[in-house]
Amino acid sequence: MKIKAIALDLDGTLLTSDKKISDINKEVLKYLENKGVKIFIVTGRTYISAKPFAQELGIDSSIIAYNGAKVVNYKNDELIFNLPLEEKYSKKIIKMAKEKGFHVNLYQNNKWFVEELDNDETRHYANHTGLTPVKKSFDSFDDYSMTKITIQNMENSKEFNEFCDEIKDVLGNDVYTAKSQSFLFEVLNKNVNKGLVLEKVLKSYGISTEECVAFGDANNDLEMLTTVKYGVAMGNSDIELKRQVNYVTDTNDNNGVAKFLKKYFF
Repeated sequence: MKIKAIALDLDGTLLTSDKKISDINKEVLKYLENKGVKIFIVTGRTYISAKPFAQELGIDSSIIAYNGAKVVNYKNDELIFNLPLEEKYSKKIIKMAKEKGFHVNLYQNNKWFVEELDNDETRHYANHTGLTPVKKSFDSFDDYSMTKITIQNMENSKEFNEFCDEIKDVLGNDVYTAKSQSFLFEVLNKNVNKGLVLEKVLKSYGISTEECVAFGDANNDLEMLTTVKYGVAMGNSDIELKRQVNYVTDTNDNNGVAKFLKKYFF
């Protein structure tokens, strides 16, 4: 097998449970990049949250953030691609979530907005990402075009999952939805997902999807893993994702990325 690109989800994939890149993963990725392979971070995280990991790896490529809604050259912060959720859908989702009492995160201009700072959802997400929340009334935005919206429920309750299904039923194909974590439901522009945007970025580098291996662990990684020739689910992925891809590797805490790359591409 010969590859020209590697696409990496962060949480549950490249990162260990304590949000670190292992030395072995780092060593293998650097080795392959030195051989001319392009390394891409493709994450549901914000650009600001993903950038330190790109810097740690020292990769020479772009960051695909917000599940593909924004692509940035992290070395100079140049915006390459941006496709926000349309205002009418943002307003609808905010209204529906507030009526049901669910926590909402809004993302705009590389900032994370919440209405409540002192709750489990905000504290957990801040610890999870290293981001600082900005408190703002959701009735006070001048522009409601959001990079993405997430609905969050740390209990992953039955009511929460029913509400996620309700959003999908009401908005249908007008938006893209996926769970990036069991407690985090994401809503984006309908023309955005990791697979669609990765393919565009690869093409800009003269690389085909047949020449790319991608790693992921969650529902929001499915399009990416099925777009490329070598889609790899982590050992810690749920069984449904594993069934839909061609390859499965070890877990994120057992250097699954490095083990797969060593096995097939060294």
